[in-house]
Amino acid sequence: MTIFIILFLIILIVVLSKKKNPSKKVYFKNSNSLIQPSAVNSISAKSRSKAIEDMSFHNTNSSKINDDSVIDVSELVSTLIGNIKVTSDYTSSYSSIPYWAHQYIYSYNEINYATQAQKAFYEKFRNEFLKENFIYLNGNNNYAFILLFDLLNEFENHKDYHKIEKQLEDLGNNYPRTKSYCVSFLLKKLEEYNMDNEADLFREKNYQYDYDYWKLGRRYKKKLNLTNEQEQILNRIWLQNNVFNEIEFCKIEILKGFLRAYEFLQRNYVSTDNSFENLMDELSDFIVRKYYHYRKGSQNYKYTFDSVKGEIYGHILKLTENNVREEFSNKRKLTAELNYRTPEILNLYDEKIISKLADFFVEDKKNIIPPDLDTEKLLNESNTTRWKSKFEKILKDFSSADGFENQIINLAEQNVKNPSVENIFYEASKSVAKIDKVCSLRLYLRYIDADLKSTQFDNKQMNKTIQKSLFNTAEQFDDFEKILNKFIVEKNLEEALKCINEFYIPKRRKISIDKKTIQDVQKQHSGTVSLLNEYLQEEMEEDVQNEEWGKEEDVVQINIINDNEDLVSSKFLNELNLSELQKEVLEIFEKSSFSIPQTELEDFLKAKNQMMNSVVDSINEHCFDTFDDVLIEEDDEYFTINENYYKKLLKND
Repeated sequence: MTIFIILFLIILIVVLSKKKNPSKKVYFKNSNSLIQPSAVNSISAKSRSKAIEDMSFHNTNSSKINDDSVIDVSELVSTLIGNIKVTSDYTSSYSSIPYWAHQYIYSYNEINYATQAQKAFYEKFRNEFLKENFIYLNGNNNYAFILLFDLLNEFENHKDYHKIEKQLEDLGNNYPRTKSYCVSFLLKKLEEYNMDNEADLFREKNYQYDYDYWKLGRRYKKKLNLTNEQEQILNRIWLQNNVFNEIEFCKIEILKGFLRAYEFLQRNYVSTDNSFENLMDELSDFIVRKYYHYRKGSQNYKYTFDSVKGEIYGHILKLTENNVREEFSNKRKLTAELNYRTPEILNLYDEKIISKLADFFVEDKKNIIPPDLDTEKLLNESNTTRWKSKFEKILKDFSSADGFENQIINLAEQNVKNPSVENIFYEASKSVAKIDKVCSLRLYLRYIDADLKSTQFDNKQMNKTIQKSLFNTAEQFDDFEKILNKFIVEKNLEEALKCINEFYIPKRRKISIDKKTIQDVQKQHSGTVSLLNEYLQEEMEEDVQNEEWGKEEDVVQINIINDNEDLVSSKFLNELNLSELQKEVLEIFEKSSFSIPQTELEDFLKAKNQMMNSVVDSINEHCFDTFDDVLIEEDDEYFTINENYYKKLLKND
């Protein structure tokens, strides 16, 4: 830019000199009639001397020039120009860039139509860009667009979101003509590769709010390979998020089930010379006129008509979700009742929709794909009693102890995020005690292992019947207790399991014969009878002890030595003065993700001869002053606790 300014000044001075002075010398005015020091310092000594002479000459010959302040600087200007040098960097920004006439670039393949010089420069431009050296293109934006497609092609291989985001951010900021294309093309790529989380982050960061993007049909078109018609159908519905359908696997099965239900209804009504769409219109029209009493064709009618039609689709979607929940052993279903409880509307709706879908959902269960392991873990984390239905099926299909134990271990793996996972091993140990003793002891050991890893060490004991089934003598009971305590100290599960495998192998006493002792006994023949009586007495006492073990009425406590005081001390605030039963009930809520069926809590408290309502009320009374609110609330057939409230009850909160 500097050279253009200088050239412009030179031309201006030459033009002015031609008008003012026929001798073709160049002059400019200076208010002080002096050359600026900076200008003088930039020329040679000879030129400076010459300029001073000219200045003196003009000062003494004012008759030739009307203005005394005009100075002849023709040679000064030429000297200044002669000393100006253009740097190589400046040249590379302009003169070394092969000109590439503007054209629309649709892909990286456009580089194939470039000249050799353009291709060579592009390679240099690309390499410098990757080093974060950004060459000024002087309007040759074709190079920048070629680079855009080049980087997107590379992304197809490395799939590194953070890398491509940084590259396209640099490209858009330094070559602004590409910026909008960088954003739209990358979003398209992210959607193409089902990188939904990354696409959401990138869209939010670049303020790309696309309402249609959040529609179900648009989001799942590629993932579910939807037809255009199916996409439009899903775009009409809105899935209300909950813990179950936020799991991606579950959401996909719900949407697939809804489309199957829609196609079933469509086939059903096509066969009766009608269409499902016409039926939906008839139902919506009937509800708007009978329930809202809006006149057909009015503005209120049109708005409400579309709303009601969407509600009908939404109701079918809820029925579909409940069908998937049932297949996935989730006993808690959505409340799926039509909002319009007028008998006339309900009868028509049941006749046209519900009656036909009832049989369809039963048959459609075979089309629902079973959850994978990751989904099982998420489902069991949110529904802590879900494992019981699978546990009952494992018991029902029992064929061998080893197979049973392996199935229980797999079930526990699916419940690794479930805070009550140890109960699976405990119930399994009880169930198999009368069938296989070793298997039962192994599962109880796994229960202790899981219980120690949980937030609260429960240390559930074997009941009297189980103890009598597993241990013939008090000595066996003590030996098992030693195995457990050794495991707790050493944390070696495999070694402890090995000890249990050998637990019921008879222990043979080593008999050593001492000849000298025999001789002494023979000499003391008179003492033989008394010695024999002594041995018999010991044997009788041992038999009595074993008989007493079998008649034991109370459960013998397995004394586990645990040095971790945190597991023993109460985790609740002392000032709450909670009873042990109240603490136990609160811990049940924690292990059930703060939501438990009322029937389950009632059964638990009945076993302890307690009334459910009185226990719940007592806990709420104890905690009311802390929150100025109710802690345990009723939610349909469930009791729930606000998790944030619960945390405030803990000592470490």
